Amino acid sequence: MLQETAAIILSKKQFKDENFIVSAYTEKFGRVNYTVYGAHSRQGGRKLAFLQPMSIVTIMADYRPKRDLQVLRDVSCSTPLMSLLADPVKNTMAMFLAEFLSHALRTNEEDNFLFMFLRDSILWLNLTPSDKIGNFHISFLVRLSVFLGFTPNLGPEQPNMRFFDLQHSEYMHYARPNSDLIDTEEQQFLRKLLRINYRNMHLFMFSRAERSNLLNRIIHYYQLHIQGFGQLKTLDVLHEVFDF
Repeated sequence: MLQETAAIILSKKQFKDENFIVSAYTEKFGRVNYTVYGAHSRQGGRKLAFLQPMSIVTIMADYRPKRDLQVLRDVSCSTPLMSLLADPVKNTMAMFLAEFLSHALRTNEEDNFLFMFLRDSILWLNLTPSDKIGNFHISFLVRLSVFLGFTPNLGPEQPNMRFFDLQHSEYMHYARPNSDLIDTEEQQFLRKLLRINYRNMHLFMFSRAERSNLLNRIIHYYQLHIQGFGQLKTLDVLHEVFDF
């Protein structure tokens, strides 16, 4: 039956000559993959114009829960994002975040709080001046881990414990072989980093090397907690645009 839902576009890939597969995170159904037929037709071209990474749209689809691919019947732009689409810096950021979410979001269950976080983050990115978004992706990824349920649970400080295991969220006296551990100094930095948000992100001053290393550590942290997370193709483009 036809179902309407708000959605955030993550990716689109062409298959065959005139058809596309579009991946989206929806308000009602979580992660959903849609088939878009007739891309070269007038109607199909209009649909594809709305299906840009991180676009906020309203989708009408023939939704059947047991199908891996739903058939997209219509799509409309529910929230214009002119700055996000026109500004090359913001657009690069959006492409990186969309690819990251494509790796991180797996569930096809409704999660209104996660959807609202994603939607509000996109709106914030759209409205923030491009020279103020250098730490946006850092803040976004730190907050996203809260919604996915594996943000580091440091708890009360334990001075007698030198190491913290990032994968198991537990303190340790000694370094365990083949574990992803951070020492006392890094624990203090992580506590500070967990307080970052869109309102205060401009106060976190990182050098080029620090930001690059920090982003790599965050990506590795996600790879620890999401099996088969994989590599990010847009990471090099992000490095280039932001001069990491």
